Amino acid sequence: MNHIDVKNIKTQYGYDETYWIIDGVSLPILLNLQVKDTEDDYIKSFIKSFDGLCPAWDMDLEWWGEVRFVWKLIDMDSVPLPLLLCPEDADFSCIVIVADVEKTKDFVYWNRIGYVLHDNEDFETEKESGILSLENYSDEDWEKYGDNIATEKVDSEEWVKWIGENWDEEVYRRRMNYTLPYYKEEGNVKWFVQPEWVFDRHEYECMVDRFKTMQRKEYLNHLNNSDIEKIDIDKCAEILAKVLPNGEALLKEHNRKYGEVLLHVLASEMITEPLIKLMEHSDKNTSLIELYFSTIKFMWNHGNDDVVNVVEVTILERLTDAQIEIKLERRLI
Repeated sequence: MNHIDVKNIKTQYGYDETYWIIDGVSLPILLNLQVKDTEDDYIKSFIKSFDGLCPAWDMDLEWWGEVRFVWKLIDMDSVPLPLLLCPEDADFSCIVIVADVEKTKDFVYWNRIGYVLHDNEDFETEKESGILSLENYSDEDWEKYGDNIATEKVDSEEWVKWIGENWDEEVYRRRMNYTLPYYKEEGNVKWFVQPEWVFDRHEYECMVDRFKTMQRKEYLNHLNNSDIEKIDIDKCAEILAKVLPNGEALLKEHNRKYGEVLLHVLASEMITEPLIKLMEHSDKNTSLIELYFSTIKFMWNHGNDDVVNVVEVTILERLTDAQIEIKLERRLI
């Protein structure tokens, strides 16, 4: 049985990355050791060193749709799971290191590690795998797109306009409908290491939660320290969906139920009630609690009057009722 965790590691270029730690050693270092005497020309001339690559689970990828794609794959039970990417592109067009992951009830297996071969990729087929991949439509998709963009053709004026305005949704669909099947097809990944690592599933899922929480906190810290315009209710809801556990699913259900963003209700669903439950738990997840506090701080510092009103009226009053004290002086302490 192997053990897995995550930790911020300083790279050879002097900045921190969140890497997986397997049996006490970071994944890039383990891979460097595995290929030390390799004759693989791609690794020797192109990858060179794995500790220069960025984690594919990072929230700082080129497009948010690709973050959604990777995080969707993380939760799947059988998948070629992206691990590392070229730091210069931070997308799926260049170096992509994947693990052959299999999950059972009690265990998670990383059977093989490989790099993606791009030779057989077809950009025209990929373009058809986004919003125009009708065979992958849900009932909700047909209701939303069936009488408009679904009737268009690739490269039509309306199609170009739609993907320009909805690129994150388009790229997510392309990755799910084209990239994932491409990775699964035999011969499109060169497997160069077979470590056959076996992890306890509970420990593995805890690692995944820590990784996501660390990324969300880092993303929020970046927003909190940035000079951005005051955000309105819709923009606030969009950010909450990105940074909070189950955020996207909760926002989607909220919109389905109400047809618009009612931020007082959404804040209760996404922040207040989950935070109260966390605080009442005997074994408190302090990192996750800090994430919720950072979210409230972000809303307070960067929200417009409507958003700040939600913080003051809905969030703080409810937390006070639950005897959870937070000091706000235009910043959260």
